[in-house]
Amino acid sequence: MPDYQWAVGKGRIVTADYDRSMALNAEQAEAELKTAINNLFDGADVSPVSDEFKEVYRIIIPRDEEKQIFFVCLKGTTPGGRSNLQNEQRIQQKAKYLNYANDRKNEGNKASCLGVYKHESETVFCAWNINPSTASPETPISKQIKITTIARALTEGFVQQMSGSGEYVCAFKKEFIYFYLVISNWIHNAPISHLNEHNSEMIEEENETDGEKTTPEIGANILFYGVPGAGKSYEIDKMIVQERSERVVFHPDYTYSDFVGQILPRIIKKEGESEGKLRYVFEPGPFTKMLKKAYDDPSNMYFLVIEEINRGNAPAIFGDIFQLLDRNDDGSGKYHISNYDMAKVVFGDSHEDEVIRIPENLMLLATMNTSDQNVFTLDTAFQRRWEMHLIKNDVYKAEHAGEKIEGSEISWGRFADVTNREIIRFGEETGSSEDKRLGAYFARINELTKKKFPEKVLKYLWDDAFKMDHYTYFNENISSVDGIIEVFRESQSKVDILRRVLKLAVYQKMIGQAVAPGNTEETVESSEAEEGKDDE
Repeated sequence: MPDYQWAVGKGRIVTADYDRSMALNAEQAEAELKTAINNLFDGADVSPVSDEFKEVYRIIIPRDEEKQIFFVCLKGTTPGGRSNLQNEQRIQQKAKYLNYANDRKNEGNKASCLGVYKHESETVFCAWNINPSTASPETPISKQIKITTIARALTEGFVQQMSGSGEYVCAFKKEFIYFYLVISNWIHNAPISHLNEHNSEMIEEENETDGEKTTPEIGANILFYGVPGAGKSYEIDKMIVQERSERVVFHPDYTYSDFVGQILPRIIKKEGESEGKLRYVFEPGPFTKMLKKAYDDPSNMYFLVIEEINRGNAPAIFGDIFQLLDRNDDGSGKYHISNYDMAKVVFGDSHEDEVIRIPENLMLLATMNTSDQNVFTLDTAFQRRWEMHLIKNDVYKAEHAGEKIEGSEISWGRFADVTNREIIRFGEETGSSEDKRLGAYFARINELTKKKFPEKVLKYLWDDAFKMDHYTYFNENISSVDGIIEVFRESQSKVDILRRVLKLAVYQKMIGQAVAPGNTEETVESSEAEEGKDDE
């Protein structure tokens, strides 16, 4: 056997024979990854995504009230592989694993391919970009890295090597694992010297997950939109200071008078009067109240939060203050209006002729569910006066994503993930909206019970998401929502409860099994029969 090169302590390179027993098996590679992650984060989870894709790992890192999700194909490295090239390490990863990770990347997740180099006590992670493969699923795809690159990583911490395909291969010590995972989307296509160009992206991601306040310095109108339960209100809570905020909810009966203020009869006793008299006075609404607070305290930011803005007739509710929504670059209102009643509240009785503007220290924040039905449409003129921020629907960011649904082995995160993929596929066939997807917080941890889950989640899927064809998702033996609820509440079967209500092909996806051709459905009776056999 020829001699191979090895990187050892302090970046030295030595030559020695290769014993195949030195290669890391899957369990050893997994242990190295877990050690690297757990050394940085308490409570992190590193585990294969399924039995079918056992060399693809989902890394879940808790960050205060949220979680970060990463996907990696993982393999131990071995020497060479190409003739007369004993100065390399390589991995051979199956095409199906690379394609699975690539699909996750295309969905907006961070995904990459990692090799674990270990010689004696030295460990270095090698990383390659994820690219799709047209090879058959079981075909091993080779990826190489120079031993000199690994040696440099032992002394420099993090290094890059240009590959023959024009992409960068990375090598780094385990202390840099999180640094790499965060920047993996661009680091294979640009030198690390370009890090500054991506700082804003990294800072934004940190702000999304670190739970710290990200209060803006100047006022703005920001509308957060996305599927129900995606975390829109949570994003707002990270921005605002509660004691300097006001929250309202728009609905069909909500009016300008409710929002801005209205003249109401009041019994008021003035100085010199023996008793109070009926008088008509202007009672300010939440907009006027927050406007006054912002004017009275210009050194602090104030926040008016409007939940469900499209559930009311927003242009009518705003009325004449619609004109105020245009802002200058410094956050101040570009235009003004004359409103004597508001001016008296904001500036005092003697200043009713003052014009009204939105000050730079007043934020308007709103939320909107894009899938809501029977709601008002926000016209273009109204929308252009708002910054639109989409809240990405990452079902695994919920703190209860790993919690199992009662009576099932399927976690909430896995259930929502597969269900959302089915909704997208169903929408492509029927024209139904993809915004009927489940948000990360559509169901809370206390709603994953047999009593609450069917009525909160499955009823919605039956009545709304799959109403045009129930049996693209549900078991054909289920004829109504009542049937679903009955299975959940009355069944004492040992068969997974979701297996009994969902289409077999859908259930198989949830547990990570390959779907057999033509095997599209299984009846409740056959599932129970299988259980009976097991009991025997």
